[in-house]
Amino acid sequence: MDCHYVFDELCQDYVNRIIGDVTFSVNNGECLGLLGPDGAGKTTAISMISGMLSHTCGTIIYGDRALENTKISNLSLGFCAQNNSLWNTVTVKETIQFYLNISGYPTSSIPKLSQNFMEVCGIEHHANKWVCNISGGTKRKLSLIIAICSIPHYLILDELSAGMDPFTRRYIWRFVKELKKIRRSSIILTSHSTEEAEALCERIAILITGELVCIDTPRSIKMVHSNRYTLEIYSDNPENFETFEEEYVKKRNMFGDNDYDDKDDKKLSKSILHLESKKKEEKNTGEMVSSSSNSQTKNGNNDSTYSVITYFNHQKYEVKIKNENISKIFAYMEEAKDEGLINQYNFGQISLEQVYINLINKIQ
Repeated sequence: MDCHYVFDELCQDYVNRIIGDVTFSVNNGECLGLLGPDGAGKTTAISMISGMLSHTCGTIIYGDRALENTKISNLSLGFCAQNNSLWNTVTVKETIQFYLNISGYPTSSIPKLSQNFMEVCGIEHHANKWVCNISGGTKRKLSLIIAICSIPHYLILDELSAGMDPFTRRYIWRFVKELKKIRRSSIILTSHSTEEAEALCERIAILITGELVCIDTPRSIKMVHSNRYTLEIYSDNPENFETFEEEYVKKRNMFGDNDYDDKDDKKLSKSILHLESKKKEEKNTGEMVSSSSNSQTKNGNNDSTYSVITYFNHQKYEVKIKNENISKIFAYMEEAKDEGLINQYNFGQISLEQVYINLINKIQ
């Protein structure tokens, strides 16, 4: 495999360890998403990767060169920081032209190139505005142009879409995808958004309290949790929810006896680290991952544990279930619909976002 970022047992110590023994690599043409809650160590990790912060142990390798033996200026590296570091009293066009100039472009080509970059990112009508007079989303686009104007082989994007409206966010996503395809850039993206990670990343790494909990493709991470499903039911009469739960969920045992081995929850792709295992030892096997307003345990065992949240005309279940019970659920739902207990329903695998939330709840 042609790896162009390698981070081996990377860690950062001050009084307490902030990042502990994190190891991963990023391939050519790949975007790796680094997800984690506030304080997880994402910004610290990329600050070390970009050379802005020293690491106390481990190795960072770009291609075949160790970072500690290489000048950052000799790397084809673009970095879009979380905070927009821009000059307020310079125009948008002047800012881009300055960075094109120091990137080594011929002076004669800079005006045309700056115009092209502005058009690609949709900010050409802001060209002559001072940076202090443009919106946060436009500043974010400008920061991205600065990071990619040299067409870098390595690209680090810290909270890329922070402050952007949905239309602008998707516009930028398309732009990053094109860059990855054309330049075959190796990209690291930090984000709070699982939607953004799924849109841009071939693999996702989840960092919690400085530890790498899992790293794999979005689909594989969800497949590990394939026994988790959500069922949403809708009714114009909220009283029907109680009847549905009593008649179908409890009396008919709609979710079945799901006496499965909890090790499936621990697989979490290729690399489950000691942090999750240690936390799991403190919990009972049948404990629910997420907090809930209601739960059901049958025959005193740990099977068929589910959570349910009730809204005005909407009730949502999250349940651990065996695949062989899925067809039974559809049959029961159609029956409940024919009886007029519910108007409609949605049933499917839980989202990556819910998997992410559940992992955080497990460990924290």
